[in-house]
Amino acid sequence: MRLAGAKQVHYDSGPNMTPLVDVVMVILIFLMLAGSFGTTEHFMASSVPIQAKGGGDTKTPPGWVPPTLLDLYVENNGNVRLSGVAGMMQDPEEVRQELARRRAAYQSAGTTDVQIVFHPREGTKWEALAPLYDAALRAKYEKVGFAMAR
Repeated sequence: MRLAGAKQVHYDSGPNMTPLVDVVMVILIFLMLAGSFGTTEHFMASSVPIQAKGGGDTKTPPGWVPPTLLDLYVENNGNVRLSGVAGMMQDPEEVRQELARRRAAYQSAGTTDVQIVFHPREGTKWEALAPLYDAALRAKYEKVGFAMAR
């Protein structure tokens, strides 16, 4: 009788799991690199093209008319200074109405390419800029951008 084989230790641990773990790790790493983890945007997209002051030997196309820039200077507390308006505007709705009035004036004068550029003071929080950005979009301006803090 063969009793020696019965006394040996048997290691029946099931199927080899190493390839499965490797595949799961590759998928996990891919998802970590490709996913956004549900974060929201922490910036406001600017639709104004980047314009460098001076420099370059770039020729402008014949008949090119530079865009009309409408500068809004934003203080830390959200107050807005706009050329042609006495004092500071404090309410985003007041800013929207003034921008809509100017848009109508530009259209009646035949000016179609108007770009709004916000100039926030250094330290201005996005909570102060967001309602103003929304006011410009609600006034039907298509090109709204931000300049560097002054």
